[in-house]
Amino acid sequence: MKRHKVEIFFVLTLLLLLGLTKWARIGLSSLQILFSLAVISLIIHEIYWKRRKLPNGPIPWLTLGNMATLATANFDDLMSKWRRKYGGIFTVWIGPFPLVMVNDVGTMKKYFVQNGELFSNRWRNFVTDSFMNGANGLIQIDGEKWREQRRFSLHVLRNFGVGQHRMERKILSEVRHLTSYLQKNGEIDLCTPLAVCVGNIINDMLFGITFPQGSIEMKRLHSLLDAQSKLVVNPLMGLYIAAPFATKIPFLNKPWLELIKHRDHLWDFLGKQVQSHIEMFNNGHSTIDDFTFAYLEEMDRRKEIGETGYFNEWQLQMLLLDLFFAGMETTVTTLKWAFLLMITHPVVMKNVQKELDCLNVSEVGLRERSLTPYTQAVICEIQRIANILPINLLRTVCDDVEIDGYTFPKGTMVIPQISIMLNDETVFEEPKEFRPERFLDDEGKLKRIDQFMPFSLGRRQCLGESLARAELFLIFSNVIKEFDILPVPGEIYSRKRALGLTVSPQKYRVHLVPRKLDTNMNPV
Repeated sequence: MKRHKVEIFFVLTLLLLLGLTKWARIGLSSLQILFSLAVISLIIHEIYWKRRKLPNGPIPWLTLGNMATLATANFDDLMSKWRRKYGGIFTVWIGPFPLVMVNDVGTMKKYFVQNGELFSNRWRNFVTDSFMNGANGLIQIDGEKWREQRRFSLHVLRNFGVGQHRMERKILSEVRHLTSYLQKNGEIDLCTPLAVCVGNIINDMLFGITFPQGSIEMKRLHSLLDAQSKLVVNPLMGLYIAAPFATKIPFLNKPWLELIKHRDHLWDFLGKQVQSHIEMFNNGHSTIDDFTFAYLEEMDRRKEIGETGYFNEWQLQMLLLDLFFAGMETTVTTLKWAFLLMITHPVVMKNVQKELDCLNVSEVGLRERSLTPYTQAVICEIQRIANILPINLLRTVCDDVEIDGYTFPKGTMVIPQISIMLNDETVFEEPKEFRPERFLDDEGKLKRIDQFMPFSLGRRQCLGESLARAELFLIFSNVIKEFDILPVPGEIYSRKRALGLTVSPQKYRVHLVPRKLDTNMNPV
């Protein structure tokens, strides 16, 4: 790879010398020669000089980088093509910004686990700072503030039973509300009922509130998150990052105004939750029964000892925003893919039902997870096919880094591009095919595949992984056990992807038919 760069530089230098010789012969003016030199210098800088110490990758266009190719090609296919051509690590240019994509397991572990301290900062920009009012929350912060807030969040979530029987009871309670609601509806878009089910689990944990199935307020909140997810990947966001003044230009700033409107609605909802908790806390509420009360108690404790750290009301509100989004959007999106894939693969659904029926239980719990390897394999394959984060959340290096012969200046975006691995044909044969069996060994047991890491890895691995795994298993298996999920006549079921921060399927409706089971929970 380094040899190719040297060859490119040699060719460009030779062309420059030949050009100077020719210009001198034909008598171009000094101004014309200077202009030509400037153009050639720019070309040399763009296609060689700025790239020389970074991993190889597609040659960028002047100023635009590789944006034109990214905007016009199928993203998954393009990433797989570049991986085959450039290997397990390559650089893509987002305008003037290099984005180093690591899609090799060994390199990922070396960079993001062994050297996680160096490769785990976040990329701050005008858009994220505007949405979070600076470096706040959990996702877009780093350094000591991130360590403090993540450590506290993990501690509180564990206290509230994440990964334990207490959380299982809460999930199953919401699953019962969901299946009861679905019993009354034949043809339905599952998106909103799923959002209420998953949303209530995280809402109860964060704020101590839940919404009934059919709730208009919960539908509004999910719509805000969904709209936000789509807006942040609008190509104009790149313009706003590079030239913030564009947010003031009429017509050009329409996506920006929409994003800020949705942000303000979310801020308003979260602000009301925080303020109501503060009032109760100040009036003597002493039961720490949700995340917000736990945070307020920690703020109060720190004030008493004079060590507030990064704990304050605004940081709490933005932390709640991150946890609310992460705890709802990703799981709901994965479940939307799950039931779409069951419609288009009815044999797989029947096989899942057959395995679940053998349990002879009225309700599938986490204790049954080890007894259902096929169901688990189906969920893994759903996550792989759904591939809901086409570009992993951006990480940056915290300081100038030299590793593997590359030099990464401070602030360079270097991310574990897990989505590429999920489509790697050398690991997943015919990756576009839905084949749950690829996650089973010869004895029918669930097997581990190193390239399958849907919750990321390293210091930025998903905070709520155990909760999300429990939700996916309990919601998916109990709905499949209760219903046959059939296509609606005339409805189109496509795996075409609706791009956003998370990638959803196109909207679809299903026809739900309650399954008839006897007293031993076997199909009649």
